Amino acid sequence: MRRAGFTLIEVLIATMILALGLMTLMTGLSNCAAMMTLSKQFQDAQYVFSLGALKYPMKESTDVEKELVVDPDSDLVDGYVFARTVDEKELDAKQVDDGLFLVRTRVTWGSGKNQFEELVRIVRQLKGEADKKK
Repeated sequence: MRRAGFTLIEVLIATMILALGLMTLMTGLSNCAAMMTLSKQFQDAQYVFSLGALKYPMKESTDVEKELVVDPDSDLVDGYVFARTVDEKELDAKQVDDGLFLVRTRVTWGSGKNQFEELVRIVRQLKGEADKKK
């Protein structure tokens, strides 16, 4: 006498295949959601860069180390901090000052300070009023 239907082994194998497929799908969705979050944070950081550039423009200066530095500003967008620093120059006695400075503009976000975007520029310091007219 033959009965219609599936055996217990066939049902178990079908369940395992279904579980494996669902697990793969959930892993892919989780990775997609994480990537979308990172993308939004990066886009917001670019927006903070543009707001910071409007509020604290980089202009020609005879004292780059004082005039271009921006203390951390968290008022532009909630959760994001805009800051600009100028790396100090250390010249040896034999070196001639070329007037170039490394300016770092950084936007940080998140609970820790490990999430940040940084823009590095080289800026030339003006030597005097005659240099501004050029």
